[in-house]
Amino acid sequence: MRFKTLLFFFVLGLSVISNAAKKERIITGTVSDSKSGEVLIGATIFNIKSGKGISSNAQGHYVIWVSNQCDSVVLEVSYMGYIKQIKTPTCTETNIDWKLEPASFNLTGVEVTSNSRKALDPKLSSFTISKSELNALPGFAGEKDLLKYLQLTPGVQITGDGNSNLYVRGGSSDQNLFLLDDMPLYHVSHVGNLTSTFNADIIKNAEIYLGSFPAEYGGRLSSVVDVRTIDGDLNKHHQSLTLGMLTSKLLFDGPLIIGKASYVLSFRMNTIPFFKWLFDMNVDFSMYDTNLKVNYILSPNSRLYLSFYKGNDAMIYNVDGTDNTFKADISTSWGNTATSLRYNYIFSPQLYLNLIAGYTKYQYAEKSNLEFFNVDRVLEDKFKNNFISNIADNFVVLKSNYSFNNNIKAQIGYNFIYHTYQPGHSIIQQSGLNLSTVNIDLGYPTSNAFDHNLFADITINNLYGFGLNAGIRENIIQTGKTTFHDLQPRLILSRKITNEFAAKIAYCRIWQPFHLLSNNGAGIPADYRIPAMDIAPPATCNQSSLALNYIPEYSDYEFSAELYYKEMHNLTDIKEGVTYTADYSNWVNILATKGNGIAKGIELLLRKVKGTSTGWIGATLANSTRQFNDLNGGKVFPDKYDRLFHIGCFFQQQVTKNLTFSATWVFGTGLPYNIPKSQYEDINGNYVLIYGDLNEYRQKTYHRLDVGLSYKVQNRKSTSIWDFSVINVYNRRNPYLYQTTSMSDWGVKLYEFSLFPILPSLSYSVRF
Repeated sequence: MRFKTLLFFFVLGLSVISNAAKKERIITGTVSDSKSGEVLIGATIFNIKSGKGISSNAQGHYVIWVSNQCDSVVLEVSYMGYIKQIKTPTCTETNIDWKLEPASFNLTGVEVTSNSRKALDPKLSSFTISKSELNALPGFAGEKDLLKYLQLTPGVQITGDGNSNLYVRGGSSDQNLFLLDDMPLYHVSHVGNLTSTFNADIIKNAEIYLGSFPAEYGGRLSSVVDVRTIDGDLNKHHQSLTLGMLTSKLLFDGPLIIGKASYVLSFRMNTIPFFKWLFDMNVDFSMYDTNLKVNYILSPNSRLYLSFYKGNDAMIYNVDGTDNTFKADISTSWGNTATSLRYNYIFSPQLYLNLIAGYTKYQYAEKSNLEFFNVDRVLEDKFKNNFISNIADNFVVLKSNYSFNNNIKAQIGYNFIYHTYQPGHSIIQQSGLNLSTVNIDLGYPTSNAFDHNLFADITINNLYGFGLNAGIRENIIQTGKTTFHDLQPRLILSRKITNEFAAKIAYCRIWQPFHLLSNNGAGIPADYRIPAMDIAPPATCNQSSLALNYIPEYSDYEFSAELYYKEMHNLTDIKEGVTYTADYSNWVNILATKGNGIAKGIELLLRKVKGTSTGWIGATLANSTRQFNDLNGGKVFPDKYDRLFHIGCFFQQQVTKNLTFSATWVFGTGLPYNIPKSQYEDINGNYVLIYGDLNEYRQKTYHRLDVGLSYKVQNRKSTSIWDFSVINVYNRRNPYLYQTTSMSDWGVKLYEFSLFPILPSLSYSVRF
């Protein structure tokens, strides 16, 4: 009822605005690549005469209101990496499709944004990913990584070596909504968190929101990462091959029906036994992922997309006995499977419809098979333990967008998700001469949940010096006989102080219908998702922020500062001393519930967006704490990824027509850590370690410099790229983990282990 009342006033307000809007002429069309037919997301259509501009949407479509006076319209279209086009429309022209030519090289024209850059942007806490900067990023072992790129931005914690997860504004890794062509992915790391699920070769556009989400997004507390992949060339077939130290890749794309339908197919797998060669680990590792996308233009006003993703990782531990007394088959595996079907329809230049349906599943498994032999190699005993945990969603999204004029746009929609949770299930079997016969089937209860979401919002770009993004989202979850509901307002209000300077305030409420539990004693990655329930309701977050934006009109630079305060409630964790994969007790005995978290900080960003060199310096001063009645004696303690101060720097320089240099440098104060304070000897002569408060110690400072060179060779039939990078240039031994050992004479001894020394790498790509 609350949502219907708010929706009524929302629609009424839109009607008043629409009737008050000045009548102008509409020009509409699509912006695309002239060679491949690929639509360009976020291209800028700018009226030079009026100084007003808009951007193309996710389908490359745009609508712009211009004056009825013929001599008052000169349109300029720009997109980074493409040559600008300018046209003066005729008095009767209402449809213009732009086909931009890729810029083979333009030292003076490299831009992240365009002429319509403005301080009064009704978005807040967002960062748009530049494809050219992502491609130039120094890659770990030759692998370009979207999440490593995002870890350099303010508000995203630097987590350390070997971790590609995101920890945003004091949140945990599960509090990020990752969308790949509208498919939500629950786990986005490969190779033990060394690289992410997102294959940089097929990324077309990506954007991250750090807190003030548009109303269409929900279900996570900390961030949204919305990734769109390329559609495929509508006119010509291409093949691409990449050989790297960490991964190797194949990519195929081209027309299924020339000018009407296209496909993209990519495959990626690990190249060398990286862990064995570099770290001398007795582990066999394998990973792969594949992406498939089909794009079909049904008519000038409708288009159909089919997307599919599947990826899997496996670690096999070689622990066979050297004296042939036992044989072991021990492994850990995890992966995602997802698919989506998206239908876009343009009812009119102002009204768009998106209908999306799909399925996603994440599964984690541990397997242990042990066989014990006597001296004559006769099998005597067997032990087997198979554990699985997974979460799966069937989802439907319906949303429509309506543009009233250049400055006012609205959206309304509905999202339905059917969740299936299997938090954990084990089959344990043992038998033999020395073992009692056991055949046990254990597990946490499987459950389902119906998740309904209604949302609506309005965006005003510039109305009497004000900008606004206001929305509401109503969430209803039904699980068993329990129903949870929550009304979530979203508001961003901006005020122009000068043409170059603006202030913004924002508030949003978000919730999350599941909880993530991590068991440090299990395999990699030991993460388990459980549904919201009576004793562990959905986690909620209320976040407020204040920002200042300064964008000089005739400068290559932008500056922003943002202050945020974030409260999280109904957080859930594992109780101290509990082993998730072994206890299988009642949830009351397993879970520490109704936890609270507070995160606060200030973020600064200086970004160079034009010229032969681009990049940014981002700094964050922050604090994040947790409090559970069942943990740390009920006292407040630092969050695991609470880093007081960190800096992320990125620099890219176009040296020559074919050569690009890039560098990244990160710095962060030490993360919280648990180490023993002392020890004592029990009555059996064993030394027992004594710990203090949770996370009361800090690791040493983290910092690292990476550099890369990219050399591009282009001829008539193919394009090849050599990428050379050096990770950890000055060989900083950053902490990866600590291990403590009890020693009778010396007390407790602490050992520090690092992951990466200085590491050069080379990769080669060719596309033809």
